[in-house]
Amino acid sequence: MMRSLFAGVSGLKNHQTRMDVIGNNIANVNTVGYKKSRVAFQDMLSQTLRGASSPTTTRGGINPLQVGLGMSLASIDVVHTSGSFESTGKNTDLSIEGEGFFMLGNGDNIYYSRAGSFDFDFNMSFYNKSNGMFVKGILADASGVINPKGDIVDINLASQLSSPPHATSNIDFAKNLDSRVVAQIGTDSTAHTTGSTTNFTLSPASLPITKVIVEASGETPLTEGAANGFSVDYTTGEVTIAAGAVTENYTITYQTPNYATSVSIFDSKGDVHTANVYYTKVAANTWEIDTTIDNIFNAGGKGTLNFDPVTGKLLSSSMVDKAIQPVAGAADLNFSLDFANATEYAGDFTITYTAQNGYTAGDLQGISVDTRGVLTGTFSNGQRRDLAQVTIATFSNPAGLEKAGNNLYQASNNAGEPNRGVPGIAGRGIIKPETLEMSNVDLSQEFVDMIVTQRGFQANSRIITTSDQILEELVNLRR
Repeated sequence: MMRSLFAGVSGLKNHQTRMDVIGNNIANVNTVGYKKSRVAFQDMLSQTLRGASSPTTTRGGINPLQVGLGMSLASIDVVHTSGSFESTGKNTDLSIEGEGFFMLGNGDNIYYSRAGSFDFDFNMSFYNKSNGMFVKGILADASGVINPKGDIVDINLASQLSSPPHATSNIDFAKNLDSRVVAQIGTDSTAHTTGSTTNFTLSPASLPITKVIVEASGETPLTEGAANGFSVDYTTGEVTIAAGAVTENYTITYQTPNYATSVSIFDSKGDVHTANVYYTKVAANTWEIDTTIDNIFNAGGKGTLNFDPVTGKLLSSSMVDKAIQPVAGAADLNFSLDFANATEYAGDFTITYTAQNGYTAGDLQGISVDTRGVLTGTFSNGQRRDLAQVTIATFSNPAGLEKAGNNLYQASNNAGEPNRGVPGIAGRGIIKPETLEMSNVDLSQEFVDMIVTQRGFQANSRIITTSDQILEELVNLRR
């Protein structure tokens, strides 16, 4: 038989294969994450009719005489160039800008894909909608911290549907105390006899009071809390002179706050309480701070602020103790008051709290994804917390991956070991939320390849028919 006949057959067969690949590319022109394939040909073995000879001093060398025996497939390559990105507006649709593949789990098997059409099922598992496989990533701990080197597992957020309450531990204050105001002082008097206590209640119109001095004319003022001193209920205005105090007519001097602010704070169970902070000017550039929690004066929330007479900036604060208040059924309220950003200028009183770090319990209301693949939850208590991070994998030879159908790839012996981890590190691409990567098939290129392939197929068919005609002439020689 003629060698050209078999060469033509090999051409027909392999051009048919190329047409199959082109057809598959065109069929997947709108497939999300699809990577086109291309066919490369190579010649087959050649029959040597005469070998090559070396040149001599008198004659030149002779090249070999070889006849080719057709062609074969050299490779069918997957071209892993990036496709264009389609905006979907759905925050769980993800694509990868740069190198890498999403990791999808099916039991112990891991598959890789560029198609990021993901969503949450009713179990709050992050999964691929086309095949139900779970998306792999790293889960955050209870405080929302994600360890980039943590275990890569199926992403499931069922344990993170709520945000636990957080007790207030610090309240920050800022803005201005008016330096022009003067101390608001009131006086009253009562007689006292040694051996029995004397109770005296200030006028309700004076409440609340923040500073009390009990003294007799020409005598040292009594000490608050001493056995021979006095005690005060700052809420009710009741002053009690101890039985051990000397018999005298006492003058009770008291101060009322110039200003007050109210702050809602939270205990360890998330229940809300009201902290009232009172500001009493006791001297030039000096203010006393008093605190009530649910209308109960708190000794820990008492202190003095001293301001620079030149700049009006805070010089010192004796608010070093924390305001501690027992709460039924919850841990004690335990918070500090920070006035580092307060000033004392000749201007309106504008003191307000700028932040307090407590909050009540909340339920998960929404999830967003950023370019690092971090899934962040928004809760009904106003808090935001990282929940998990999508991981991706890169390969030293992505063309060596095996297609497994459904937009999936499997690792092969020639793909290399996967470099798994968080996006944006070690050559891994970044995540583009609310987009899907489209197919990288170029229709114009495919149609040109189709024409070339068709012409190649026709030419090879002509080889077969021509060879057949020659054989027919050979057979007819016997006539």
